[in-house]
Amino acid sequence: MDDKLFHKIIDDLTYIPQTHKFLVTLARINEPLLDKRLEVFSKHITKALPNASHIFWSNGSTLVTGKFEWMGEIEGSTLVISLNSIDEKNHTAMMGFGLEKVLKNLDYLHLLKEKNLFGANVILNAPYQSAALSVEFIKFCKNRWPLFNPNVLPFFKWQGQVSAGEKERQLSKFFIDTAAEIATLGCGQWFDIHVLANGQITKCCIDEAGYQAEKFSARTHSILNLYRKSQHLRDRIPSRGGVSSCQTCTHLG
Repeated sequence: MDDKLFHKIIDDLTYIPQTHKFLVTLARINEPLLDKRLEVFSKHITKALPNASHIFWSNGSTLVTGKFEWMGEIEGSTLVISLNSIDEKNHTAMMGFGLEKVLKNLDYLHLLKEKNLFGANVILNAPYQSAALSVEFIKFCKNRWPLFNPNVLPFFKWQGQVSAGEKERQLSKFFIDTAAEIATLGCGQWFDIHVLANGQITKCCIDEAGYQAEKFSARTHSILNLYRKSQHLRDRIPSRGGVSSCQTCTHLG
């Protein structure tokens, strides 16, 4: 995302009353720490939107000493690590790189937490593959990093062309008995708004394609006016089974 568009979106958000708390996440199907502007952008948000909290994401490979510690200085922030597996072979298959570097980086991050040098809450996310692997993941993380919060979530299917993790998702048994029940639920994504780097908004966090029409562009429309387009969902909270494009979605976000 270019700087001009970023600042325009943040300016739009300043119209939110400061009594209203909300979350900002600078991540969209990427590794945020690869963007050298992340710290500057985040500190601008802190100044312009004092009522906003930050959620940072990383796959753990870029938690390089001296490059990310500033996150812990932002009050009320959270760092979520996508630790997709604690098995070397499985992690490499899903992520495209090995596990050793990630474990080393997380050891360093935990040391910072132990010394009270990193104030952000740290969450470790893994996709559900089986009950046994979930228990193993939670136990491993709690033993190695007791100050982190391990979490197992269902696989989801990207609403577009991205197919990463599809083989592993198909092997997961989580949705066999739950898909019908999930269809009766609403979705927390209806309370969020997501913007791609090109300025187009998406229907939710797992939509990597977004709406293509100009009327859905944050470049030419206020982000708050774009958010109002989905107000009917927040007013009614219908079951996703009755919402176009949400009918088959099993994402629990």
